Formats: sequence, C-alpha cells, structure tokens
Amino acid sequence: RPLQTRLRLRDRTVMDSLLMWIFSWVCGQNVERTWAPAGELLPMCQRCTGFYAGAAIALFLMLWFRSRVDTRYRWLHAILVLAMAPFGFHLVSHGAIIRTLSGVWFGFGVVGLLWLFPGEKLFNVKSSSAPAKHLHLNLGLSSLILLPAFARWGGAVAAEILPWLALLGLAALAGLTLANVALFLSWFFNSLVRRLGCQTT
Repeated sequence: RPLQTRLRLRDRTVMDSLLMWIFSWVCGQNVERTWAPAGELLPMCQRCTGFYAGAAIALFLMLWFRSRVDTRYRWLHAILVLAMAPFGFHLVSHGAIIRTLSGVWFGFGVVGLLWLFPGEKLFNVKSSSAPAKHLHLNLGLSSLILLPAFARWGGAVAAEILPWLALLGLAALAGLTLANVALFLSWFFNSLVRRLGCQTT
C-alpha cells in the first residue's frame, strides 16, 4: 500500500495546514523520507527536521553563552557545513537517522557562520571560561544524539514539538540572514559616505 495510507494524517487544523504550506517553500516534503511519530507525518522531511530544529537549538545556545568568535570556532562551523556535502549530494548511502543527524550538524554549522557578524555587532559577546565553552560544546553534541532519537521514538510529543521547533529554526535562519544583510548594507553605505567625504575635502 502507498505510505500515505499506512500513516495516520492528523485532522488538519488551520495551524497544521499553515505549517505544511510554510515548509513546502523550503522542503521537498518527500513522504517516504518524513518522520511520522505516533503515525503523524511531520510537515518537513527527515533532513529538514534536523536542519531547522538544529538551527533553533544552535541559536539558543549562541544567545545563552554568547561566546566570542575565534579561529577554532570558525573552522569548526565551516567543517560542519562542508561535512554535509557527501550526504546532501547522496554520495554516501544513509538512512533516516543519519539524514536527520546530518541535518542537525548542518544547522549548527550554518547558524554558527551566520552568527559571526551579528554576534559581534548586535549582541554582547564575551570571552567564555573553559567550563562554559565545554558546556556549550557538550550541549551541542547532546543535541546531535537526542534530536534524531526524539524524532524516531518521541511519539505524540515529538509530533507536536518538532514542527514548532523547526519553525523557530526557520525564523532564526531568516532573522540571522536579514541581520547580516542589514550589517553589510550599513557597512557599505558608511564606507561610501566616508569615501565621498574624502573626495570633497
């Protein structure tokens, strides 16, 4: 039987339909690769579940610890983004758990890189102590393990929480992108004004 007939789609409320519509713009919503905790299909595929939910958790940790960005930070998050390539381009055979796991670490990597300029310019970033850095890292690593497990075995609770967590992640990515665009435009126009001012003197 088709997968749709074996899964119990929840009675669609206005909010459920809205979530499906929102994620239809950013996710292929492949039913064969979508988690169905408690038999209820999520509005996004397994990789997008990891990506957007992971992005929400990543931004929460960034805002909570507000660690200063250093060279190790940049390399770590760049590696997380690049490590997605073999899985995203289907160069490596993998299943549901790995799809979600790769989405989580990709979400952490993307948020970490988008945080570079807003973190320095808009938030009160600070130098973190070694214990705080270790806690930040350990919580991030725990998310890599717990989020796919929650999607797989979380049941009805996961069916209710994951779509909203993913929506928060989508909003976080949009907000960080807009913040970066705004900072770039501010830098560009300030540079232009200074250059024009130098030419008129």
